[in-house]
Amino acid sequence: MKRVALIFLAAFCVLTGCSGVQQGATRGAAALGQRLTTMDELVDWMRDSAGGCDEVIPQTSEALVEFLGPDNAARFEPYVAEWATCSVSAEFPRVGLVLFEGDAQRKFQESWHDAMTDGEVADGPSFAFGNGFGVSAGALGVSRLGLYWFLCDYTDPTAHRIPADEQDCVFANSEHAHG
Repeated sequence: MKRVALIFLAAFCVLTGCSGVQQGATRGAAALGQRLTTMDELVDWMRDSAGGCDEVIPQTSEALVEFLGPDNAARFEPYVAEWATCSVSAEFPRVGLVLFEGDAQRKFQESWHDAMTDGEVADGPSFAFGNGFGVSAGALGVSRLGLYWFLCDYTDPTAHRIPADEQDCVFANSEHAHG
């Protein structure tokens, strides 16, 4: 009987281990949902989530400078694998979409936090973030798409916070408030 129980337990462990069901991440960009890895995935997600993402235009590094200004573009550019713009609505006629490859999103967080610590920037970026991507219209991203601000030394106890990959920083969404 003991042998049958051990065989059953071993089979159960093998089956559940291979089922694809995984424990969800509780911190870092991985905790922000499914990772989007291509611009097509991001555009499709925007269309599903925001109700539109028309006139998608792939953009260049030079256009990033025009879009964000030279200082912010310099902070994003080393970490962005690809970026484009699209029109979501009359309220959001030109939204920037950025994709991060590999661990570039973590490196971006570290770089931004360093810039805050050095007094080069006063606050988090105006983008809202998901797993592997960012959307320039932060208010749209947070309020309507369920994305998160990247903030450091943030203490609002009512906002939904997920520890970021970078120490002393969080992904926060006040639209999902606790309290």
